Amino acid sequence: MSTAAQVIDLLTSPGTPAPTRLRLAAEHLAAGPTASDSPALIARLAEVVNGPEQPGARVQLALHVFDSAAAA
Repeated sequence: MSTAAQVIDLLTSPGTPAPTRLRLAAEHLAAGPTASDSPALIARLAEVVNGPEQPGARVQLALHVFDSAAAA
């Protein structure tokens, strides 16, 4: 499974608090992209996940970044 897919799965986990989802996502992102990942997408997701915004806002922004990349 790609790093991006793992991160999106974590960010959309029902019943898991946003700070926990972000922490787990950051751990996966720290490993870097897999061969099937776009390095630019992984870098952008890492910026958002580790950003200064409130946890809920970071989750929503990361999902938007992923959706935008998938649409392109």
